[in-house]
Amino acid sequence: MFTIKLFLSIIPIAIIALVMYKIDIDKEPKKVLKQIFISSIIVGLAGGLISYFLVQYINKLQFNSIFVYNVVRYVFIVAFIEEVCKFIPAKLIGMEGKHHTSFYDTLLYFVFAGLGFACIENILYVLQYQNPISRALISIPGHTCFGVLMGYYFAQAKVASMNNNQELCNKNMLKSIFVPTFFHAAFDALIFTFVEKENYFYLSLFFIFDICMVIYCFLIVNKVSKVQQNLTNKIKSGVISNNGRGQIVYNEAVPKTVNYCPICGSPVRGGHFCNNCGFNLDYTKEGSN
Repeated sequence: MFTIKLFLSIIPIAIIALVMYKIDIDKEPKKVLKQIFISSIIVGLAGGLISYFLVQYINKLQFNSIFVYNVVRYVFIVAFIEEVCKFIPAKLIGMEGKHHTSFYDTLLYFVFAGLGFACIENILYVLQYQNPISRALISIPGHTCFGVLMGYYFAQAKVASMNNNQELCNKNMLKSIFVPTFFHAAFDALIFTFVEKENYFYLSLFFIFDICMVIYCFLIVNKVSKVQQNLTNKIKSGVISNNGRGQIVYNEAVPKTVNYCPICGSPVRGGHFCNNCGFNLDYTKEGSN
């Protein structure tokens, strides 16, 4: 019976990982994705221990407001530490590696980091509570969404860095950590407030929040996958090199005045590369001469 419950808690992770991998046209090496997944499990265990001891510590403190306590617990301890645990392996193994070649790859790395964390969290939860259904239906999609958000803003930071816009790069880099941290904190706060107070108002708020988050992240994945499709169809090489500049070649001549990116259609806001998909805008000017 335990084996069945453990299987039910993990199978959604495998399904989501397979779907995300299938969407990737220029397939990432499975070895890299496995390394990110396993590393996030190891780092997640360390982060879980840190979170546990910090929560035990603040439980001994006296707070004048339950709201302040929840902010400290769910934002600054649980959510922040868990998201950092996903950020580290995805960045060091995926983003710093030689196989990162597209905007979508960034999402893939961070989603696999989130799934690795969800995997060890689910195993520990089933060992303790023996209830895999809520984990499969709620927590795994949640960690997937946090990974999508983290990867999306990290990719935006990468493009800003390629455009030599360090201010925008730093801004998006901070967003890549704090946006998923905020969503994660709200996610936990709503569901645990319902559990503590047994007030279905909070459960209703949670499901509204969760549905909106899933839809928003689905739109991000859909958007980025279309950009990837365009890159594959129209560009011979879409590799983002590690020397701070992108090496992208466009097959067709385009107008000299570039108001919109010819690949993804996003408005051009200055810089050498499209802020949305990383296309080399300088080439469009050279190609029309």
